[in-house]
Amino acid sequence: MRVLGVDPGTVATGWGVVELAGPRLQRIAGGVIRLRGPLGQRLAHLHDAIGHLLATHAPTCVSLETPFVGENVQSAFRLGEARGAILVAAARAGVAVHEYSPAEIKVAVVGSGRAGKQQMQTMVAKLLMWSGVLATDEADALGAAICHLHTQRFVAQVGVDLPPRSRRPRADRRAWERTVVAVSADSARPVGPALRARRGRA
Repeated sequence: MRVLGVDPGTVATGWGVVELAGPRLQRIAGGVIRLRGPLGQRLAHLHDAIGHLLATHAPTCVSLETPFVGENVQSAFRLGEARGAILVAAARAGVAVHEYSPAEIKVAVVGSGRAGKQQMQTMVAKLLMWSGVLATDEADALGAAICHLHTQRFVAQVGVDLPPRSRRPRADRRAWERTVVAVSADSARPVGPALRARRGRA
């Protein structure tokens, strides 16, 4: 499975393509789309750039960070406009979009919904075994892709589909976060012969 993760913004949009190859997560490509000019031009550029990435890397789906409404409502509005351009590009390419909150992505990657930017960069690089430099926007986008891949791995293990995030009760979301942490930690841990043998007997 290959996933395009996107961290949306109207000035800088991070993106990263991650592929699940057996038990390993591999960074295929990534970067930051820099946007300049009037808002309409920036959104058009973002739409075209995402469309180009979808055509070039042919991901199975897009993993998109949902907006977080904090103290700055205007920033949330701008983020929503960037998400709209990305959603239209994905729809035109016929690629499904899966959405995760910033906290869910942080839990899947770091194990804490309050993780900072530096922690995200460090853990994303570790999970992908990447020695290069990751910009914060790219690291967040790769984290979104990793979150979806861990989610799908969990779904495959338990054999049930999860309800959309918006319809999960708060208690269920917390239990889900704990499960994602366990799956994330397991995917990052080397599997030795003894552990493989125990899994085979399970």
